[in-house]
Amino acid sequence: MARRKFTLEDKIKIVDELNNGLTHAQICKKYELTSSTLCTFKKQLGVINATQSKDYEPSIKERALEDENRKLKELIGKKELELDMLQDLLKKKNYLK
Repeated sequence: MARRKFTLEDKIKIVDELNNGLTHAQICKKYELTSSTLCTFKKQLGVINATQSKDYEPSIKERALEDENRKLKELIGKKELELDMLQDLLKKKNYLK
């Protein structure tokens, strides 16, 4: 028997059906899966935290948080660079060893 490949969207759809009330046995019969394969799908989706397909659009609030996160990371990078420069200057002036 040939091995079937399931796309990420297929796996999400199958696990969503499981979360929406169908039993393991019903899903395994519908998609011709083994119980262990279904459990593997659940674990994989839990690890990659995929609950949306590729066409998922983040909300305005999520985009705002991502922008704020990016800006804060830039500020931290600038401050670390400034700190390194000051420490190098102090070493040159022999205030630090």
